Amino acid sequence: MHFKRWTAVMLLLALCCAFIPAQAAFQITLTPGTNAIGYSFTVPKDDYALVTYAGPQEKGTLVLYSENGVFEGEIPLRVSGAGGRFKVSVSTLDQNNLGSEKVTLPAQDDYAAPNGKAANKLTVPIALTEIPAGVHYSFTAPDSDYAMIMVHSKEEEYIYPVYPVNDSGLYEGDAEMPLSYARSLITLSLLNSKGMVLKKAQARKAYLAPEEPETQPGRLSGVVVCIDPGHQEEKHNFEPELPGPGLPGKASTSTGMAQGRATLRKEHIVALEISMKLRDELIRQGATVVMTKTHPMEELTNLERCKVAEDAGAHIMLRIHLDLWENPKKRGFHVYGPLNSDYAKAVADKDTYHEMGVLMLKAMKRRAGYPTEGDKSNVYGNVKLNDAYIGNNWAKMTCFLIETAYMSTPREDYMSSHPQYQQVLAEGMAQGVYEIAQYRGWLQSEAQ
Repeated sequence: MHFKRWTAVMLLLALCCAFIPAQAAFQITLTPGTNAIGYSFTVPKDDYALVTYAGPQEKGTLVLYSENGVFEGEIPLRVSGAGGRFKVSVSTLDQNNLGSEKVTLPAQDDYAAPNGKAANKLTVPIALTEIPAGVHYSFTAPDSDYAMIMVHSKEEEYIYPVYPVNDSGLYEGDAEMPLSYARSLITLSLLNSKGMVLKKAQARKAYLAPEEPETQPGRLSGVVVCIDPGHQEEKHNFEPELPGPGLPGKASTSTGMAQGRATLRKEHIVALEISMKLRDELIRQGATVVMTKTHPMEELTNLERCKVAEDAGAHIMLRIHLDLWENPKKRGFHVYGPLNSDYAKAVADKDTYHEMGVLMLKAMKRRAGYPTEGDKSNVYGNVKLNDAYIGNNWAKMTCFLIETAYMSTPREDYMSSHPQYQQVLAEGMAQGVYEIAQYRGWLQSEAQ
């Protein structure tokens, strides 16, 4: 009797499952092209995807954005003339593999393999110069017809032949690295005829600051904002600084910064890129913007940064940073303001200062799609006033240090370096500035 009942239950479950539609398997459609691989795939409920590709002479990684989760485009190839088999894989930014596919590229009609004598020794070491496109290389290998070089970064790698520019065996040119981030470390290696590394040199891809847009009238006209991109590339031992006016304690200094778990990028360069997006967005909305720095190598102490804001007559100073956390899934923002310094008290009382921070945080959360009310809102960040940040304490104007993303979370690490999400952050912070300006009566239209 029990066996019959169990058999009936199993049969019923099987019939029910037969009517439940199976989830469609992830599919990638690849199309071979000239110096490119066309791709098409869909990632449900996600606007970002991580694509890796690898072939005989090159490989790379792309972070893609799509407004509706439908991804279509081309993977640009640097040295695909010889053709070959390529594998393309797709994963989420959380590094969960979705699937992969292979495609064969035919050799191009005009492709000619290098011939003659390969460079096997140098008379002058490889010299690299950083440029915005990648690196410029120069070396001398006499009595050679060509040289095989390998160019490598965290984001891409390719091997290709180069040819001398004169009869003395001088090799010179640009090794472009379009998928590499600004300030990524690039290694250029000279290979012998057996593919072994003979010599190598390293340099970083240059950072090129975007051109500042023209000032135009807008809803933030008359509001002066100082943007302070956190940290700098080189580690320096600045003179210790006092904690803040009216605050007890010894002078101290800190030079540590975050680094991406997935990208390996340093906080200083990502903060600078986000700051530049914020600068442009605020200017588009009519604000007057002053930057404490516009280049990753610029060195400023906390007090020097505050002096820039003070000299500009800034209404508000935004100090742009990125965070680290033990939990690799942590997401969201933190907004930190000063608490007990004499300058902070002169700006606003504690409740008012906290309310301004809440306006900024909620504006950022709304733009990023995070909840702003209810129990889940605190999961994605909060506002804290404290005496922990010297740069906040010495600001004579409204000042907030904003942790814009967690570089310890692979998803936020990738996103914080993507231009689309950097723009989302900029728009969220610009909205926060507008709401604080409304709250404080800084807007010209309301003053009239």
